[in-house]
Amino acid sequence: MAMIQHKPTGWNTWDFRGFNRLVFLREGRTEIAVQYAIWDEHVPPPSPDSKQIGHLYETFRWSDVCCLGPHAPLGLPARLEFVADNVPYAAEATETGGALHLTVTPLAETRHRIVFMLVAPFGESAVVTSRGSTFGRWRIDLEGATWPRRYFLNIAEPYAVAEPGQAASLIASPAKPMPTSAGSFEADEQVALAGDGALAEAPEAMMRAIYWNTLYDTRRRLVSSPVSRDWCYDWRGVLVFCWDTFFVGAMLSCESRELARANFEAVTAAVDELGMVPNYYMAHGAASLDRSMPPLGGYMIWKVEQVKPDLAWLRKVYPRLRRWHTYWMKNRDGNKDGLLEWGTNPAPSYEFPQLLPYNPSLQHTAKCAMYESGLDNSPMYDDVPFNEAANTFELADVALNSYYAMDCEALAFMAEALGKSKDAAAYRREYQTMCRRINDRLWDEEHGIYANRHWDGRFSNRWSPTSFFPLIAGVADERQAERLVREHLLNEAEFWGRYVIPAIARNDPAFGDNDYWRGRIWGPFNLLVAEGLRRYRFDDVAADLARRGLEMFMYNWRKDGGVYENYNATTGEGGDVWNAARLYHWGGLMAYIAIQELIDVEAAGFLRFGSVSFPSAGVRNVRIGSDRYEVRLDEGMKVIRNGEPFIECDSRMTVRIPVSGGPDRPIEISAPGAGRLILSTPEQSSRACRINGTRTVHAERTTTGLVYWWPAAST
Repeated sequence: MAMIQHKPTGWNTWDFRGFNRLVFLREGRTEIAVQYAIWDEHVPPPSPDSKQIGHLYETFRWSDVCCLGPHAPLGLPARLEFVADNVPYAAEATETGGALHLTVTPLAETRHRIVFMLVAPFGESAVVTSRGSTFGRWRIDLEGATWPRRYFLNIAEPYAVAEPGQAASLIASPAKPMPTSAGSFEADEQVALAGDGALAEAPEAMMRAIYWNTLYDTRRRLVSSPVSRDWCYDWRGVLVFCWDTFFVGAMLSCESRELARANFEAVTAAVDELGMVPNYYMAHGAASLDRSMPPLGGYMIWKVEQVKPDLAWLRKVYPRLRRWHTYWMKNRDGNKDGLLEWGTNPAPSYEFPQLLPYNPSLQHTAKCAMYESGLDNSPMYDDVPFNEAANTFELADVALNSYYAMDCEALAFMAEALGKSKDAAAYRREYQTMCRRINDRLWDEEHGIYANRHWDGRFSNRWSPTSFFPLIAGVADERQAERLVREHLLNEAEFWGRYVIPAIARNDPAFGDNDYWRGRIWGPFNLLVAEGLRRYRFDDVAADLARRGLEMFMYNWRKDGGVYENYNATTGEGGDVWNAARLYHWGGLMAYIAIQELIDVEAAGFLRFGSVSFPSAGVRNVRIGSDRYEVRLDEGMKVIRNGEPFIECDSRMTVRIPVSGGPDRPIEISAPGAGRLILSTPEQSSRACRINGTRTVHAERTTTGLVYWWPAAST
């Protein structure tokens, strides 16, 4: 299968080397790049014999940003505030007709100078005449800055410099005007994701952390949204991690279906070579040839695509997902009992010297098997033997086997949509088999929890949120689900609390380490647990989980502008440790879970709206399939689809509209009392409503739509 390539055209902050680089791509190839910097001429020489004074602030990291502003999905406009030598600045870039307008403004009194550098194509010279300035095929206009005449800096690239303390602008115009990039249209406030009430600022914060980390890999010709451009800077190239990118695709689908698909394509692009989606792979060719990462691709892609799926696009990605699925049983059933273990392969061997200080053993060690789990230092794997003959841990893993069941179910849905009935039937049989194995072998009846199991038969006593993952796959029966939630999730000695959910139980000896997956709170765990809770209709628990996570997320965002990789499970702080990256996209999953309280697509086949217990809130411009939704949740609920009324409820309720299963599958409603639902849509005309799983009501046809109503339950 041919390698997927993306060929965007337009201006964006595409370059991994810094947010202060604006790049114009034409069909995926760099045509011109502009960089802004700050010059301080008053820095003394570092030593008496030094031949240079002054300092050019040209390398900025996320720690230098004080306010992350709006950014279009695949282009401009973009705005942020940053600091150089304790002086704040604002940088704003827009694109009109292919022309870049970049303005940098000091926000405090300073003697520093703003500098613009033309960094690509490297080696070209600016042509400055009385009629104007050009660089390559681009006209360059300056406001508040000039080309050097009597004031010179030691800079190799063509540059312009401003007066001390003054704002400056650079306008780069193509030889021929061209249409504004598609990204600018999506950034229009009429279609940008936004929230109010309890969700005020939350969707915007979530999306900004993604768009400012969206980059273009000029070697592989791929657009993706890596975990953080800071990580790419450290690794010297655009870096794609596996499960991280599937999470970001789900978040992106709320606003930019195009960018969500670009990420799904980028993360699966290596699967044909390796037989798996690698743990990581990079612009310069480095990849984890020995290990993969949690197989969430099928689940996340089907979650995003199942409402009005694009079958042509699914046909391209389905073979990649299918091949990755077959990899697991072939390579990760170490003791051949039908359950999976995390592992790492001895071949093909590879070298990556840059990583040696971080991980002296690149493959085939217990540490590398831990990396495959995505939970790099989780105490669940402390002292678990790594079997070198089997290439796996000697531990059947609840998370991996749950992921596998989820993958079976998602691929069955996908295959059915694509007309591949034999594939669908085979995946459903495999799903049922895996569910039985998880229940037979990984359910600890004594403690009422799913637990990892050693090959010698012992259940592990190291419990993490992965114990709840069988709920996502629909593995548990009602009794098991009740025990999981009531005895463990809501137990404040284990997982519950003001801040939720820690990566290891609070009563585990490693919880106090507060080190990465040893006790901190992570967005992926919260999302996956919420997915399982909603599947089993623990809607009030999911709402409380969403509220607590949102409050923690917004506290940090409003305090210091951080969207953190992980958070302290005792204090809720994101920036209290060195290894909680400040602008790491999946921190935004906390906001995504809260948005899901108002509107979500459930992977098991429902379009869900509303919440009984989540605080009053609104969200608008949520994209699902080809439709855009606005949801208002207060005493009741209103849903607008494509500018037209869709749902109106006179009281709080959760409404689940089937998107699969045929016309006889009822609409499901969870409501604490009497209620009325008006559904203004002809395609649901034959469906009944099932109220709280016990009462069936049918619609009355009125001029406003289909009306369902029911009295309060009798006591």
